[in-house]
Amino acid sequence: MFFLVVAAFPIVTNAMALNSGRDGFVIYPGPPSWLGGGDDTTTYPWQDDDPETPWGIERVFNGNYDGDQPTTSVQVAILDTGIDLDHPDLAPNIAWAVDATGGGNPNDVNGHGTHVAGTIGAIRDNAGVVGMYANVDIYAIKVLGNGGRGDWGDLATGIYLACAGPDGVEGNADDADVISMSLGGSSAPQEVHDAIIHAYNMGIVIVAAAGNEGDGDPSTEEISYPAAYAEVIAVGATDKDDSIASFSNTGSYLEVAAPGVSIYSTYKNGGYDTLSGTSMACPHVTGLVALIIAINGKMPVGTFDDTGTDTIRGYLHSTALDLGPSGWDPAYGYGLIQR
Repeated sequence: MFFLVVAAFPIVTNAMALNSGRDGFVIYPGPPSWLGGGDDTTTYPWQDDDPETPWGIERVFNGNYDGDQPTTSVQVAILDTGIDLDHPDLAPNIAWAVDATGGGNPNDVNGHGTHVAGTIGAIRDNAGVVGMYANVDIYAIKVLGNGGRGDWGDLATGIYLACAGPDGVEGNADDADVISMSLGGSSAPQEVHDAIIHAYNMGIVIVAAAGNEGDGDPSTEEISYPAAYAEVIAVGATDKDDSIASFSNTGSYLEVAAPGVSIYSTYKNGGYDTLSGTSMACPHVTGLVALIIAINGKMPVGTFDDTGTDTIRGYLHSTALDLGPSGWDPAYGYGLIQR
């Protein structure tokens, strides 16, 4: 049986021993020493005076947040541990919730999926946080168990559910426009790639966390699926100083980077929490894609090599802030995403 895990680190005050998981999987809670720069006392030119805007979203918008302005319907399927369906910052935007694991309950008791959802699409209500696109339609598709682990078959099921939307029929207006996956594993069965190819061929934009197995050396490649598939936008993580996080995977499949260190967002039981990981970088890209669609309308998904603004991937590449070596590189990809 194949398994996948979430790609996030809790923020802790002291180094913690690894927690052994079932079937040989482990989750490493990352100590602050892993997380790099970004001193909270430092003033950054992209900061705004809006307490509802987390720093990562401020960075992407360069202090000029307008993700609450468009109202166009864009459906984003979040494949994760579920979402806190009653969270005040999320409930108004949750258009559909389904459990692909067979458990019958898409509500999030883990917290990871809720955190991801807040960065993508928390509402503007002058409380808590606001998301990248505050008026998005959220599809909460639970593919991971309460412990943050799951079966690859459930992920494939979740992708097909997103393709069909709430009415269960592909080709209608309620099909997902974007699929977000802050999860991964070192290998995956063909059924997962088949599902991703199917979604890609439908014109659905697919975004995934690059993974947290990085060794801090951009010359080495750490592979994580589904991010490494050619049809998927693989996202690395940066900190407040625009440095690549030491845990962030690097390699030939890395497409763009986004804030992923000390990200404050919604959490289970109506709460909020700060987490780090490429799991936290991924929803910044997902939310930006949704906003691009809301403003410009549907565009072709495009490919890894696109550099024009006539495809979604080309738009991301051509508007990204080029960091590191000039042009594409295996740590930042095309660069840090920008609104």
